[in-house]
Amino acid sequence: MKKNFKSIFIIVTAISLLISSCSEDLDSNEPIPFEPIGGFENSDEIKPNNLIVKMSFEDNLIDQKGNLNSPTATNVAYSTGMVGKAYQGSANAFATFSGINPSVSGLTSITSSMWIKTTQHTGGAQCLFMIPKTSDFWGNIFVLIEGTDLSSMQLKIHLQKDVTPSIPWSGQWVDHGGNNRIPDMYNTWKHVVWSYNENTSKYSIYIDGSKLTIPDSMTNRYTNDVDSGGVPLGALSSSDVQGFILGGFQQHIGSPWSAPDGWMLPYTGQIDEFRMYNTALTDDEVRSLYLLEKEGR
Repeated sequence: MKKNFKSIFIIVTAISLLISSCSEDLDSNEPIPFEPIGGFENSDEIKPNNLIVKMSFEDNLIDQKGNLNSPTATNVAYSTGMVGKAYQGSANAFATFSGINPSVSGLTSITSSMWIKTTQHTGGAQCLFMIPKTSDFWGNIFVLIEGTDLSSMQLKIHLQKDVTPSIPWSGQWVDHGGNNRIPDMYNTWKHVVWSYNENTSKYSIYIDGSKLTIPDSMTNRYTNDVDSGGVPLGALSSSDVQGFILGGFQQHIGSPWSAPDGWMLPYTGQIDEFRMYNTALTDDEVRSLYLLEKEGR
């Protein structure tokens, strides 16, 4: 009988200690850690040494990596974003950066990542961002949204390879038109990532962390028509770079360019968590970036 009482006493004591320990844990002010996503605790852990631009638009145009400098806001506002605040465009808003470091102007591979929320527009094209080129009507690397009366989005990406001797296809368009238009892109926050890999000469695009299936003719980039001796495009190369523009075309900056053509429109929607990498992220890294930023980390 004494043995039974002793056993019961030990069990009760153990349970009491366990409950006490749990209560202390529950009463603790220490934050409960998040589960890692793809092995990452937060978005900045993804390729940190390759992240060359990061703008979060918390009531400012600061590039946290310090590679875009001396910003000037023209009619730019800030509104509630996907994470904190966001860049708010309008029909006459854009931002310029007169300082651009070689890590951006000298990109050879790229991943561009951002959240956008925009409404459909008809007529003209709205530019999301551009690396300007003083010696040419077209810029170096840039992204625009074509106006349309269709419910799907026609996104266009411009790549540049300026080398000596020059190549026939030095400036290239990747056009998400026709059957490659992107559905369900308006009036909601969408995570848009595209990349170009100089080692494979391939272009990829992701929406909300998922890689889109596109034709080989869009994926594979060449220096010229293959039948005319074209080979894989390789490293990109911008030239005659003057600053950087967010939400507009280089023509909105003014000299040395003439005034914008009528179809050249500032971006009227929102942009949040704008990132640029000097490498092509993997599919898994893009997926992790989307999920982490979606959770605000």
